[in-house]
Amino acid sequence: MNVIRRLRRKFILISTTTVIIIVVGVLGLVNTIAYMRVYTHIESNLMYLAQNNKNLMPKEMLQNSNSLFGEIDWSENTPDFPYQIRFFSLLMEENGQIKELNLKNIAAFTEKEAIEYASFVLNSGRTTGFFKKDRATYAFLITENKNNDVAIVIMDCTPDISIVEDFMRVSITLGCLSTLLYVIILAILSNFAIKPFVRNVENQKRFITNAGHELKTPIAIISANTEAMELINGKNQWTESILKQVRRLSKMINDLIILAKVGEKTESEIIFTKINFSEIAIEVVKSFEQMAIEQKKQLEYKIEPDVFIKSEGKCLYELINILVDNAVKYCDDGGSVQTELITKKKEVILSVSNNYADGKNVDYSRFFERFYRGDISHSSEKAGYGIGLSIANELVQLLKGKIQVKYIDGRIIFTIKFNL
Repeated sequence: MNVIRRLRRKFILISTTTVIIIVVGVLGLVNTIAYMRVYTHIESNLMYLAQNNKNLMPKEMLQNSNSLFGEIDWSENTPDFPYQIRFFSLLMEENGQIKELNLKNIAAFTEKEAIEYASFVLNSGRTTGFFKKDRATYAFLITENKNNDVAIVIMDCTPDISIVEDFMRVSITLGCLSTLLYVIILAILSNFAIKPFVRNVENQKRFITNAGHELKTPIAIISANTEAMELINGKNQWTESILKQVRRLSKMINDLIILAKVGEKTESEIIFTKINFSEIAIEVVKSFEQMAIEQKKQLEYKIEPDVFIKSEGKCLYELINILVDNAVKYCDDGGSVQTELITKKKEVILSVSNNYADGKNVDYSRFFERFYRGDISHSSEKAGYGIGLSIANELVQLLKGKIQVKYIDGRIIFTIKFNL
C-alpha cells in the first residue's frame, strides 16, 4: 500500500536524519577537542623551546597556555624531553641580518632551506601556524626579544598531526559504518515499528468496505419506497428531497469504497497496456457537456489526437473523470472549464482548469488530503466530501505519474504528467 510505504520511508528518513545529526555533532566535538589538545601540546612545546634558549626569548616574557585544552607542564620533569623533539631556531636582527642559526636538532633542513622557510613563515603575517615540507608537517612560533630581534622556532610535529588525522579518519569511517548499519537494522525492524498503524489502517479500510456494502441495502430500500410513494401520491418537495439526499449518500459510499480499494491496490496488480489517451479524455469531457450547460458554464477542450501511453484504462478514465467533475463543480458561475492534452518531449501532459475567483488564499498543498475542503463556506453549497482529489492522487501514483495543482490568473489548474 502506497500510504504504508510512504510512512515507512518517512519513518526511516526522520530516524536516520536524527542519528546523523547526533553522530556528526558528537564526532565533530570529539575531533575538535582532539585537535585543540594536540594544538595546545604543540604550542606548549614551541613555548618550551623558546623559553629554554636565552638568545631567543627570556623565560619571563612567555606565559604558559591557560587554554581550556591546556595540559600540565611536564617538560621540565622529563630530562629527555629536548631530545624527543626535532626543531631548529633562528635569531634575526631588526635589519634582517641573521644573528644565530641552530640546526643541531634537525636533519631535514639544510642551512639554505632553513633560511628560506624562516623567511617564508616571517612573511606569512602570522606569529604561529603550520606548513608542509615534503610529507612532513612543521609548526612555527615567531617572537621578539627586548632588543627587537626576531626569534623563529620551527618544530617537526608530524607525529602529533598524523595521530589527529588518523583519529579523524577512523572516527569518520566508524561513524559512517555505524550510520549505515543503523539504517539497515532500522529498515529491517521498521515493519515491526509501524505494524500497529498498518493493522489500524487495514481495519479502517475493511470497516469502510463492509459498512459501505451494508449501507447500500437500506439506502436502496429507502429509494424504492420513496419512488413507490411518488407513484401513489405523486411527486412533492419531500420525496424529491429524500431522493436527492439518497443519491448524495450513495455517491459518498461509492467514493469511500473506491478510495479503500484504490489504497489496497499495488503497482504489481495494475496491468499496463497501450491505450489511446486522447479517446478516453474526449469521452470523459463529453460526458459532462449536459451538466455544464445546465449550470451555465462553458466546457472547452483541446486534445491532441491519437496520444498513446502505457496505462490502465479504468483507472485512467476514473482519474480524468474526477478532475473534470471537480472542475465543473467548483467553477465560478459563467466561467469556463478547459481540458488540454499535449505531448511535450518525452511526456504526456493533461491539464484541467477552471475559473475560481476566491482561490488566492487557498492552501493548495492540502488539496490531495482525504476529506479536505479548502473553503468551507464556499464548498458547503457543493456536493462532495473532499474524497475525489485524494482518490485522484492515489490513482496517479498507481499509474506512475505526477500530479500538481496551482493557481494562476484566477484559475485553478490541475496538471498530470506521464512518461511516454
